[in-house]
Parts: sequence; structure tokens; C-alpha cells
Amino acid sequence: VVTLEPWQQFILYVLFGWVRTDGTRRFRTAYLEVARKNGKSTTLSGVGLYLLDADGEPGAEVYTAATKRDQARITHGEATRMVKSSPSLRKRLRVLRDSITVPGTAGKFEPLGRDSDSMDGLNVHGAIIDELHAHKSRDLWDVLETGTGARRQPMMVAITTAGFNRQSLCYEMHELTTKLLDGTAQNDDVFGIIYSIDPDDDWRNEKVWMKANPNLGVSVKLSDLRTQAKMAQLVPSQLNAFLRLRLNVWTTSSS
Repeated sequence: VVTLEPWQQFILYVLFGWVRTDGTRRFRTAYLEVARKNGKSTTLSGVGLYLLDADGEPGAEVYTAATKRDQARITHGEATRMVKSSPSLRKRLRVLRDSITVPGTAGKFEPLGRDSDSMDGLNVHGAIIDELHAHKSRDLWDVLETGTGARRQPMMVAITTAGFNRQSLCYEMHELTTKLLDGTAQNDDVFGIIYSIDPDDDWRNEKVWMKANPNLGVSVKLSDLRTQAKMAQLVPSQLNAFLRLRLNVWTTSSS
């Protein structure tokens, strides 16, 4: 059983509970930016299973996508474990090596990488793009997005930690989300949320770490953050990695 923390509940309630006058979902694209180890894969594997089997979409095609298929298998593997550990899901879904299917329909949930043999002919109902900051181009995103055209209420969810390439699709989404949140831009189809320390925060002050780590004390251990913070102070080359991966701060280089 997965017990959702309040911040996870909030995101899912907004994504799936806010609907248009015709009853379909308001949000079709979601950008979630949060520090590492905050349970991203577990949360999104549940989203993928919902889109596959509980969303009322005939023959739903859902994909976890990453730069490498092996990376995409991480979230997909979490979904597989959920199915295998749930008697009710096992009755409804069939688990294959790299696919979860809905028997009697064309519904499937599969991992997809930019290195996959073919991405032609996708009819995408749901796409979960993992670690968007690692994508050097927008090719995979565009393939998935253009594959949603025939669906009634498709959803694309990008989840990532902060990066350092400010010419990337990920930074474009980061900037768009910032503008949507501060009201300088409007797009009713897009939901975004960013967990990070504030620009004027002292990164050494552990009281601010919760801002980037909403799962602090659950999947994120305070002792682990303290150890890495000490190393970041002693070894300057490790500072950017700590800021970016554990406090979700965009940097200008990897180290």
C-alpha cells in the first residue's frame, strides 16, 4: 500500500480532480520539479496505472519515457511491482516483461527510450517523461506530444530535478512554469509546481531544505542531507551537485 503524503495528494487532486465543463480534465500537461529521493517514480507509476485502466479511455497507450529505455524502466518497474502486490490489480492487468496490458483491449503501459527501435505510430493517452533535464533535445517530447492528437483527454507529465543546461526543453518548461505561477503568463492546459529553496536562502541552513524536499523525514533522510552538505562545504566541486540534486537549484554547470 502506498500512503500519499499531503504534497503528493495535492498534485494528484489538482491533476485529476479539476475538470472542464464537458467533464474532461483541465490539465493536459504537467511539469513537476523536485529534488532527488522524494518518491517521484513511485508517485508517477501510480499515475500511469490510473491512466491505463481507470481513466475510461479505450485502448489507452501509456508510456514512461526517458533518454534511455533502461531509465524509463525504473518508473515502469515500480508500476509492475504495484500490480504484482495488489490482488485487485492482478485480476485486471497482465504483466509481461516490458509491458503491462489490459486483457481484451489494446491498452498497454510500456517503457520508451529515445534509443528505442521505433517510435512510429504511437497513439498516446498518457506519457510520463522522467528526468527531463537529461534530455538534450526535444525530439522524444515532440514525438509523444504529436501522438496524443486522437485522444479525448491525454496527459503528459514531466518530472525532473533541476539541471544546468539553460538552452534545454527542461529549462523552457521551468521558465514557463515560473511565469504561470507568478501570473505573467497564462495557459489553462498546463499545471506546474517547483519545490526549491529561494534565491536568498542560505543553502547551509537546514531549516530551508524542506522547501526542496517535501518528503523530508519520509523518503528523504535529514542525516543524509547533512552528510552531503558537509561534503559540499569541504569539497567545492561537489557544491553544484548538492544544490542541483538535493536542493533543486538550477546551476550553470554540473560541478
